[in-house]
Amino acid sequence: MEEGAWLLRTPPTSSSPTPYCLQVVPPGVEHPGHPSAVPPGVQLFLQPSRSGGRAPLAFPPPGAAMAGRGDRYYTYTELLAIARRFRQNPNELMISWILRVYDQGGQALSLNSGELALLGDLTGDAVFNYRCKALRGDCKTLLAWLLLAWRQRWESFLHFEATELPFRPWTTMEEGIQLVRELGMLDWIYHEPPLPEPARLAPEDLPFTQGLQRRLLTAAPSELRLSLVSLLVKGMTVLEAVMEIQTIADVGLLWRQSQPGRAKLMLGPNPTRKDLMGWLLSHGVPKERVDKQPTKVLLELYIKEAKRSRGHAPYGLAEEQPPPPPYSDQACGEEPPVRHD
Repeated sequence: MEEGAWLLRTPPTSSSPTPYCLQVVPPGVEHPGHPSAVPPGVQLFLQPSRSGGRAPLAFPPPGAAMAGRGDRYYTYTELLAIARRFRQNPNELMISWILRVYDQGGQALSLNSGELALLGDLTGDAVFNYRCKALRGDCKTLLAWLLLAWRQRWESFLHFEATELPFRPWTTMEEGIQLVRELGMLDWIYHEPPLPEPARLAPEDLPFTQGLQRRLLTAAPSELRLSLVSLLVKGMTVLEAVMEIQTIADVGLLWRQSQPGRAKLMLGPNPTRKDLMGWLLSHGVPKERVDKQPTKVLLELYIKEAKRSRGHAPYGLAEEQPPPPPYSDQACGEEPPVRHD
């Protein structure tokens, strides 16, 4: 393409299956009535119309500036695919939806305000959809556009929480991790001061504050709150909170959706003080370490020793090993295969 050339499009029409018409027109060329008026070496890219002929040519108005990403615009088919990928699902909460947009690459997709409007209604919230369509500006990422509309629709964390965010009870590892990430995402949306997008911390890197911890505990099963209180500490990040929930699942205090009740080596949720003492003594913990200790201390010791037991190391003879990867056989309480060397 020649330097300084224009790349233009015609507005979409309902009669054309491919509504975008692209043409390269060098600056200084008057509106040609026929492609032969374009100087040699300059290509025209025309898409066929429904009737089989050529779609009409498009020309820049005087003083117009080219928008879009580099040398192209999205086609109608591409816009449809984007809308389908990022549209809110039925019964999907708004915070779950915006987290999914983040997870599925909404930060890597750039478009201008006109293209954003062409995506149509992306959510079931009419006010939010209106805010999106009213936005104006040059190219931004899809997530950046949606967050602009979000902060106009809900001006603060508390505003959103009061109107949109029910504290859903959670009982499995997957549900707990999802709630931690949703709370972290919501805090990230309103994080001040906002940094330029490339320099902005990821939602997982922000602190999982005491306010967020309190909200997580409110929705947690009552038998799990003692375990969570011992693991959730001041100054931890959202990612570290996710890892702690995985830890309590690894040691059998929290079921997984895929394999409930399969942690054979562990006690399971809601162990009693007697259960904790019996398990610790049977796994080689000295009696003086557990005798007359409160349940909270026994629970913390159980979590530590259960993680150690998964590495099959005798008590006190090896360094504490990291837990196995989630969803591995070991993480689900299965014995590893025996090797015969």
